[in-house]
Amino acid sequence: MWCGSRSRHFTPSSGKELRTAPGVIVLALAVITLAGCASDAAQRAATVTLGEDRDFQVEVAVTPEQQSAGLSGRQNLPPGTGMLMTFEPGKEREVWMAGMEIPIDIAWIADGQVLQISTLDPCTENDQSLCPRWKSPGAVDALLEVPADALNGITPGTPISIREEQQ
Repeated sequence: MWCGSRSRHFTPSSGKELRTAPGVIVLALAVITLAGCASDAAQRAATVTLGEDRDFQVEVAVTPEQQSAGLSGRQNLPPGTGMLMTFEPGKEREVWMAGMEIPIDIAWIADGQVLQISTLDPCTENDQSLCPRWKSPGAVDALLEVPADALNGITPGTPISIREEQQ
């Protein structure tokens, strides 16, 4: 790709010379760059496997905004699906169910294994300060959210593998 401060000259089939102003090229490059940044925040996908055979196809919430929104507003969550939130390790976390219409199971995850499983009841309030909060059982590096009862039989210490899908 050419990038510079000079004008480029193009000759279409009519034989007339066209000039592209440097400002137009800079604007086009800025739009391309911003479009690339926007795709960084796009929803990513992964397969999460608990134990040897319990798989979930999940959305990966990467940005603070995606993590804050979580699964709120969903009318249902199909079996075998969910959301994975990954965090910088070493901190305790908390979640709330503001704007949720369905119950979910969550798995607090650290060092590639389940720390704790909980079933959370929905809170239809949109103001998170009006909803209960659940704290992680210690420092965690991920949280898995799936349909209620999907984690029945999973216990602390169950290994978890995460395979991010190629986009």
